Amino acid sequence: MFKLIGKIGACIYCAGLIAVSVYFTIRDANKNLIKEVTIEAGSQIRIEDFFNECPDDARFVTDISGIDTNVPSIYMLKVFYDEAFEKDVVLRIEDHVAPKGIALPHNQYASLEWPEASECVGYLYDLSGIAKIEYRDGVPDYQLTGDYMVPVVVTDFYNNSTVIEVPFHVTDDHNAPLFYGIHDITIDDSEEAIINYFDGVTVKDDYDESPRVAVDSSLVQIGEVGVYPITYSTIDVAGNIRKQDAHVIIKPSDDNEGVTGAGSSWDTPFHNEVYRLANELLDTLRGSDDTETALNIFSWVHSYVSYETVHENLTFEEAAYDALTKHSGDCYGFYACCKVLLDCAGIPNMTVLRYPITYNGHFWNLVKLDGEWYHCDSTKFMNHQNLYFQLTDDGIRDSRHQFNGSMLPVRADGTPEYEDA
Repeated sequence: MFKLIGKIGACIYCAGLIAVSVYFTIRDANKNLIKEVTIEAGSQIRIEDFFNECPDDARFVTDISGIDTNVPSIYMLKVFYDEAFEKDVVLRIEDHVAPKGIALPHNQYASLEWPEASECVGYLYDLSGIAKIEYRDGVPDYQLTGDYMVPVVVTDFYNNSTVIEVPFHVTDDHNAPLFYGIHDITIDDSEEAIINYFDGVTVKDDYDESPRVAVDSSLVQIGEVGVYPITYSTIDVAGNIRKQDAHVIIKPSDDNEGVTGAGSSWDTPFHNEVYRLANELLDTLRGSDDTETALNIFSWVHSYVSYETVHENLTFEEAAYDALTKHSGDCYGFYACCKVLLDCAGIPNMTVLRYPITYNGHFWNLVKLDGEWYHCDSTKFMNHQNLYFQLTDDGIRDSRHQFNGSMLPVRADGTPEYEDA
């Protein structure tokens, strides 16, 4: 009896040992298993990642060959290990990497609309795709010429963002292109007359090498005697526009000796004589620099030309010719004489016309001296006998010299437009 009981007890003892051993084996197997694994999008799925110490026989029961790891998602997988265990595990594929790209440097005119932020970056790459591209601090509003770094934020569909600093060179260009050589054109009344509106006309801009130019000649009636207005227009890439007027003068053939149907006052002997006289006079007026030469020009015209009202409709060359030969003319003659002499001296200049016109108009010159634009007026006035020379808007501010500053380059004091007192 004792022996039987002893055998039974021994069996119970052995069974207990086996049960404890199995319990510890299962517990250790569960402890070694990692039931939820997160990998970065684009990475490989590895069985080793699901164990603290990977068993030699560990493998995926689930077929993972169809899983695209470039696409973030969640998968339920089954793994086998330790010759006996099949367990369910979770695989998370997540995207935590910000997009990559490079800056695309830009040149920007302050007066123009800024480009979309997407135009400022390139060669973008992200596994999940680009969700949005935007200026970090809102659309820039730089108004001064200079170099700036503008931050652009690129964000993917999982809200990962990267900031790319984009170099911008900003140009504050408010000056419209300048015309040189615009003149009245004289032709005869032949119906076959051909006009070359751009003969001798050039246009230059501070930044735009090829500003667009056009001429409105819609009022000209070829073959009909008369004086017809034409308007030249130019616009630069920054959107600055300048217009300048001239005339087409159509004379009867018998009164226009020396002028052909295809010709213009620019090519006539009369034109050559005006500039011959101006160049001859200029030899005695040249100074050590442009400023001194310009002062000598305006002083000579102010001193040697007398004011006389002119009722004829003269071209500026005809008015300049009268001022040079007759020593008389109205404000148009004073202005025209100075213009011809400045042109011969190679000094940039522009026409300024009183605006708004009240009972009469007035002309004077805008002259570029020492890199800045100044008002100069050689006209004699009854109550102002002194010369107007190298003046800013404030310096020339009076009832005779109101003008539309938006049609002119910025003057020396930085004023973009005229403001009446």
